[in-house]
Amino acid sequence: MKRFLIVTALILTAGAAFAQSGARARSETGSPKMDIANEATIRKLYDDFTAAWNKHDTDAMARMWALDGDHIEPDGRIAKGRAEVHKLLGLEHSTVFKKSHLNLTIESVWFINQDVALVDGLYELSGVIDESGKEVPMRKGHLTSVLMQEGSVWSIAASRAMIPVPLVWRKE
Repeated sequence: MKRFLIVTALILTAGAAFAQSGARARSETGSPKMDIANEATIRKLYDDFTAAWNKHDTDAMARMWALDGDHIEPDGRIAKGRAEVHKLLGLEHSTVFKKSHLNLTIESVWFINQDVALVDGLYELSGVIDESGKEVPMRKGHLTSVLMQEGSVWSIAASRAMIPVPLVWRKE
């Protein structure tokens, strides 16, 4: 009987330890620790995007989009899906953006849930040329993106670039 009680106690202790280790592993998902790690990954994605932009590597930039992700330019042009985003970036970087330089600052990363994040940032784009080959003034704007995590990879699901304009009804 004593042996039975010892074996039972060992099994219960091992089971409790296993359950606690499983609970700890599950509790990391969506935790502040995971949010910090995921935010660092997302910020690195945008550092890599900026580096690819400044090298005019449209293949590398487009790979950062989800297969069905999209991008909307400040003028309203829409690219739906990674292939269209790649095509748009290729067109822009072979013409008006071919000598451009991007400076991008991510201001905030907000986790909607463990696999979806909203990213807000500011950008400055210089070296843009018009159709006549003349450089246009630096473009400053805002970027808002929704990113999603599939497996361990964060991808851009939706990207919106915006250039602020004065509102006629607001006196500044």
